[in-house]
Amino acid sequence: MLKIAICDDMMEDRERVHSIVQEFLKEKNINAEVRTFDHPDTLVHDCESFRPHIYILDIVMPMITGIEAARELRWNQPDAQIIFATSEKSYALESFDVNPINYILKPVEKTKLYETLEMAIRRVDIEEEKTITIKVKGGFHTIVLDDIMYIDYRNHIVTYHLISGEQISTATLRIGFAEYLETTVAEPIFVQCHESVAVNIKAIDKLTKTDIMVRNKEIIPVSKSKYANVAEQYMNYRFD
Repeated sequence: MLKIAICDDMMEDRERVHSIVQEFLKEKNINAEVRTFDHPDTLVHDCESFRPHIYILDIVMPMITGIEAARELRWNQPDAQIIFATSEKSYALESFDVNPINYILKPVEKTKLYETLEMAIRRVDIEEEKTITIKVKGGFHTIVLDDIMYIDYRNHIVTYHLISGEQISTATLRIGFAEYLETTVAEPIFVQCHESVAVNIKAIDKLTKTDIMVRNKEIIPVSKSKYANVAEQYMNYRFD
């Protein structure tokens, strides 16, 4: 499902954009989840799990600008489409730092936003979220891949650590961790960073030679022998 986030501290402007977006979705018969935010801090926090395909952001907001918020959002979601809607012309050049799809001046015109949304939707992948189904005690459990921060292996049990803080563990395994990853996970977004840990490349916030911080701020280890491969795959993902 398509996901759209709107952030503007001015209620009148926020409601106007939201109304136009809803009209657009209805006319185009597009099913989408649209959330509105009145503060960039709330936007950045909530969108770590919401992960919209399209952001429509004001620039002049309390505490941090829409451009600063976009930089943080872009780091976690390099494929997201960003639209700026603002009353300030002076930020146009600076905004290109985060590669926005458009820069619309307020009051936002319906035709202009329609055209920009059509362009944004053509660029996003709104297929169903990828999932993995794992065997657990008593049955099976399906997990959305983007919700997984990392996977670890202890005492012949693999545990999936999710962004929500939830942990889902398999039944006792008869195979090693590397073989389990190859035969069960088999997703290129996961890379072993330690003999007993594999991280979701898309979940990495910070990488050093000794550890990784993932989106939910947990710290996981990186072994010397695995660092080069993790760094290579991480940079390929970020700059592909």
